[in-house]
Amino acid sequence: MTPTANDHDAAPTLAEDSARVAEVVRRQYGLDGRVRALPGERDRNFRLVTEQGDGYVIKVHAPGADPAELDLQDAALLHLAGHPVPRLIPSLDGRRSVTVTWDDGPRIVRVLTWLAGRPWADVEPTEALLHDLGRQVAAIDAALSDFTHPAMGRDLVWNLTSAPRVAKLAALLDDDLMPLVTEVFDRYAEHVVPRLAALPHQVVHNDANELNILVDDDGGIAGLIDFGDLVWTPRVCGLGVALAYAMQGHADPLRAVLPLVRGYDEVAPLRTDELAVLFDLARTRLAMSLCMSAHQHANDPGNDYLLVSRNGVADVLRKLAGTSPDLAHFALRDAVGFAANPAARAVRRHFTSGEARPVSVLDEVHLGGRHGERTREGVRLGRDLRTDASVTVRCPLPAVVHAVRGDTVTLAHRTDDDVPFWTLYRGVTGPLRPGGVLAPGDPLGATNGKNLRLHLLTHLPDRVPDLVEAAEADLWTSVSIDPNLLLGHRGGGAARTGRDAAALAVRRRTNFSRALGLSYSEPLHIVRGEGAYLYDEADRPWLDMVNNVCHVGHCHPRVVEAVSRQVALLNTNTRYLHESVVAYAHRLVELLPDPLRVCFFVNSGSEANDLALRLASAHTGARDVLVLDHAYHGHLSSQVALSPYKFDGPGGQGGPTTTHVCELPDPYRGRLRAGRDDDLGPRYAAPVASHLATLKSRGLRPAAFFAESLQSCGGQIVYPDGYLRAAFEHVRQAGGVCVADEIQVGLGRVGRHFWGFETQDAVPDIVTLGKPLGNGHPLAAVVTTPEIARSFETGMEYFNTFGGNPVSAEAGLAVLDVIQDERLQANARARGDQLLAGLRRLRERHPLIGDVRGEGLFIGIELSLPGRAPATAQAAAVKEAVKARGVLISTDGPDANVLKIKPPLVLTEADCDLFLDVLADAMIQVEAHIQ
Repeated sequence: MTPTANDHDAAPTLAEDSARVAEVVRRQYGLDGRVRALPGERDRNFRLVTEQGDGYVIKVHAPGADPAELDLQDAALLHLAGHPVPRLIPSLDGRRSVTVTWDDGPRIVRVLTWLAGRPWADVEPTEALLHDLGRQVAAIDAALSDFTHPAMGRDLVWNLTSAPRVAKLAALLDDDLMPLVTEVFDRYAEHVVPRLAALPHQVVHNDANELNILVDDDGGIAGLIDFGDLVWTPRVCGLGVALAYAMQGHADPLRAVLPLVRGYDEVAPLRTDELAVLFDLARTRLAMSLCMSAHQHANDPGNDYLLVSRNGVADVLRKLAGTSPDLAHFALRDAVGFAANPAARAVRRHFTSGEARPVSVLDEVHLGGRHGERTREGVRLGRDLRTDASVTVRCPLPAVVHAVRGDTVTLAHRTDDDVPFWTLYRGVTGPLRPGGVLAPGDPLGATNGKNLRLHLLTHLPDRVPDLVEAAEADLWTSVSIDPNLLLGHRGGGAARTGRDAAALAVRRRTNFSRALGLSYSEPLHIVRGEGAYLYDEADRPWLDMVNNVCHVGHCHPRVVEAVSRQVALLNTNTRYLHESVVAYAHRLVELLPDPLRVCFFVNSGSEANDLALRLASAHTGARDVLVLDHAYHGHLSSQVALSPYKFDGPGGQGGPTTTHVCELPDPYRGRLRAGRDDDLGPRYAAPVASHLATLKSRGLRPAAFFAESLQSCGGQIVYPDGYLRAAFEHVRQAGGVCVADEIQVGLGRVGRHFWGFETQDAVPDIVTLGKPLGNGHPLAAVVTTPEIARSFETGMEYFNTFGGNPVSAEAGLAVLDVIQDERLQANARARGDQLLAGLRRLRERHPLIGDVRGEGLFIGIELSLPGRAPATAQAAAVKEAVKARGVLISTDGPDANVLKIKPPLVLTEADCDLFLDVLADAMIQVEAHIQ
């Protein structure tokens, strides 16, 4: 272990001539301040603090230090500029280091910035801190992945690939440690060495020990110091080093560092071959540390610093002695989201493919507790087979008797691909002996009671538990898999093991893309919904003011009944005649203005807009499309290309040349403003005409103008009167098609009208519908004119496997029935008026509220600082403060400073009062921090 360059209370102090060092850095580096010595192994290290409070580390390297190796460190630090690592300070004449005369000969001096923070050894590591450490180590590795240097392949004893050389020092250890260390080195030679060459190699830090990791005052990783052990090696070796030292101080060292592995994998995904050796590499580092400290201390008995980590390292190695390397491998795979045991897939396939033809284990059986079932005691593994009396137990498959221990029999089997697996029977007595060969149907013995526990195993651990902790259920259910694969009882399959919120978040991070976000700083675990409320796992109600998908209320009984009824009868596609989809199409046409009467059914709003684009292009023969700034029309590639909200946002790469972005008609923060300018609608539409004129000058015509009827992601924008009507007129005169995206606002949400475009006294050529249509069921639609629909009839059939299926159609019909029967459009208008009035009263008392706007239950509350500057941070704080009081809202807009309100239409007067009271309290709380 290379010593740290930062000081800490537990480290010994070196007695050095600090005044001499101060003179060197004053003359060579122009730095003046107080100097004091730091601990070190071979180098002499000092800390300098200037009068201004700036800190530096002065490293006076031992005589004979290799300049190439020091240059390796310097080059790496320069390569890592911008990362939380020390910064190299050049001398006054620009050199990376200087050479000075010392008592024992010439020494190289280097100066680095001081990195503030407490050593890992001085803090109590939390799961979050371990996770952050993994991310930081991975970030350094990722940054170094393309770094090369002539000295990177140096012969370094601390390189984990030097383990065979270090193993020879095990004889210096105490008698209690020597067997532990020898077993680790033997395992390294047998299991790790053959795999090293195939692993990805790069330069790694290689020394993330408890003194080189710094923690900031907020409980996060402040940085990584001491790059003296930089080396070219398998990438995973650096992670193995970090694991070895992070394991110290934990009762269960392996489980404790799983968050670290997950954090690393989030930044630099681990390969399966790296995971296969990671546990052994961590143990090898521990063994090497013990051997090296014993060797160095034997050569320098007075330097107790060389033993600084010995006790902690030895304690970890002792605790790990009882850990199966195979189960550790499975735990590491599980931690990052792989199936724990990679062999389990082949064993399952052996049964599901029909290769295995098992005979019955028992002639008659009653199934007991289910495999994977969560109980108070833990998660159940295996299956209880219950009988009315003692009966014969039979071998289900060709087998060899592996073990007989008391009333437990273990049989070994193989798949057709020669993958081993085992069956274990607990509660059977008979004359079997290990090594015996059995055929299907051969007796194993008799049950010694009325209960037999059966396990189907993909790996044979020393102990097969019948119950495990929920935290380890995914691991163990990959080792002891569903016995019903063998038994074949209908309805006898494994139970779904439930997870708490924390476990769900962990599994989501490993098996979902991080591009898929969660709401709120502390995500909610929602388990049911009713009306305008969601309920978490503790059955706490949350008033949902943002979900415009469950349009008629969460889990509306009429929608649930309609879907349940139809799914029990038939679900097929539109290539067959069916009453439901035809009736649904006709209902939509009745609700839309002429000439919109031809329907296409799809599954999502993104699909609907994609199809609308195809229809427009087929009708016009053109490809250029006009859209509004900050618009969002879907996640398909074709729709991201029409969505400035995406292509001009974080991670976006700009729009294609065929997409023309028109000015957003924002009466609050836009170029033209309500109360100041006249004729906002037609004047905001003028840029549409300008874009069209530019296209015409290039000999082009527009395919379409896409616009949300009221813009949602742009900040709940209500267009000025006459905007869409004027814009549509410009587009049609240029030969384009007008598309109204009603996915966010349709079906009565705006209150005064059933469709958002009706608020603008405009009729589109194509209307797209989505979110609310199925009340949470995936249902969307495109409705257009007969002329445009005919243009799409080119000979290429349009078919959507699920679009227009009977179950979806019944969901859609039920939603329309509920809107009508429960007068939800009128309720949207009344509740919207109530909210808008209350919010405008709040605006008078809270200067942070810059604008209140909306139609019906589509409302935006824009938070602004002086000069209408966006109050982004305050909006986020209000969202969290409202959530803390049991109400759910969200933020949107190009600056994320608009509180968006779009609840289910079943919202009540009391719900609105509750929201207004909660928002008032939240505004007081947030504004107090501004002042």
